[in-house]
Amino acid sequence: MRVGCFFFPHFPVQVEARDDDSSRGRPVIIGGLPYERKPVHDASQEALDCGIRVGMPLREAYALCPQGLFLPLDEEAYSQTLTAVLTFLADYSPVVEAGAPDTALIDLSYESSERQFAEETARLIADHFHLRSAISIASNKFVARAASRMAGPGEIILIPEGGEGDFLKALPVSLLPASSRTLERLELLGIRRMGQLAGLSPAAVSLEFGKEGERLWALANGIDGSRLIPWCEVPVLRGQICFEPAAETVAKVLASGDELLTGLSQQLNERWQCCLRLIISLRLSNDHIVERAVHFKEATSSRETMLRHLKQCLDRARFTAPVSEMRLTVTDLCPESGRQAPISSGFIDEPLRRREGLTAATSWLRQRYGRWVVGRMLAKQKSALPEDSFSFTGFDS
Repeated sequence: MRVGCFFFPHFPVQVEARDDDSSRGRPVIIGGLPYERKPVHDASQEALDCGIRVGMPLREAYALCPQGLFLPLDEEAYSQTLTAVLTFLADYSPVVEAGAPDTALIDLSYESSERQFAEETARLIADHFHLRSAISIASNKFVARAASRMAGPGEIILIPEGGEGDFLKALPVSLLPASSRTLERLELLGIRRMGQLAGLSPAAVSLEFGKEGERLWALANGIDGSRLIPWCEVPVLRGQICFEPAAETVAKVLASGDELLTGLSQQLNERWQCCLRLIISLRLSNDHIVERAVHFKEATSSRETMLRHLKQCLDRARFTAPVSEMRLTVTDLCPESGRQAPISSGFIDEPLRRREGLTAATSWLRQRYGRWVVGRMLAKQKSALPEDSFSFTGFDS
C-alpha cells in the first residue's frame, strides 16, 4: 500500500485568512478574546515569532503580543472546510481517511506517478480552497503522517519502499502516538529519537512498556499494518435564523430557537432518526461567536427535550452584545429507538387477519430466545397496591 498524507499546517489560521483578507500578514491568535480564560488553539507564524505558543493562556498571549488579532475558535467553519477538502479528494482516490482535524490520508496504490499526482492535487486544493499543504508519500499511515510534519508548505517528501527506518531514526519520539506517561518515561531513559527506540530489543521494550511499547517499537522501525479507514461525511441537520434588528433578550432568541427546533424535530421524525448532540452557535452583533454543544444521555427527536437544553444554555450564557444570528445543528444521528405501537394501530384490533402472523412471530421468538420471552399481562381489578395491579402469564398462541 502507498499512502499520501496532506497536512495543512496552521489549518485554523489558514481558514481565517482565507475568509478575511485583513488578517493576512498579521499576528493571529485563535482561541478566544484576550480576557477569556482559554488556551491558545492556534497562531500564525507572526504570532509565534512574538513568543506565543499553542496551549498558553490567552491573557499571557496578549501580554506578549497586544497588537495581535485575537479570534474566537470557529470549529464549525474548520470542520466544514476539511469536509469539503475530503469530499474533493474522494473524487481522485479510491480511499480517503480523515487523519486529524488538519490531515487527510489517501490511497495512492494505483497511481503510476505518485509525485506528479500529489503536485497536481495540491495545486487544485490551493486553487479551490486557498489552502497550503505539506505532502508526504510512504508505504504506511504512520510514516506518511510523520513525514508530512517534516515537510514545509508546498513541499513533497517521498519515502521509498524499505527506507522507512532510515527516515524515522532522526525524528523525535514525540511524533509517536504514545501516552504522556510513556513519553515522560522515555525522556527519563534518555530516549529522544526514534532510532534510539528502534535500536532496542523488542523484548526489552515490551518488558518496560508492555503492549504499548511493542507497538511504539514497531512504529519507530517503520512498521505499521493499519489500513486506511474510509471517510464518509457525517449527516447533520441545521437550522439558521438571522435577527434584524439583533435580538437583545433571551426570550426572543429562545422563541426563534423553538421555531428552529420544531423544524429539526420534524425532519428527524420524517427520517425515522434521533440525535445525540445539539450544537448551539450564536453570532453576536460585534461578530463574536458563542458556541455550545449539548450531548444527550439518550437519543432523542423531541422538540421539548432539545428546547429545554437550549433554554439552559441561554440562561447560563453571558452575552457581550445582542444576538444577530443563531444556528442550531443536530448531529450524531442514529436510528429511532424502538417504541411500542399503540393498541389502536390495528395489530391486535384485527385478530382474525393478524392471528397467523402473530402465531408465527411468537413461535420464532420462543425458539430463539426461550419460552417466556413472550407473555401476557393480566390486570387485577381490585388491587390495593399499584405494583400488585397486574401479573404476567404465559402467552397462549
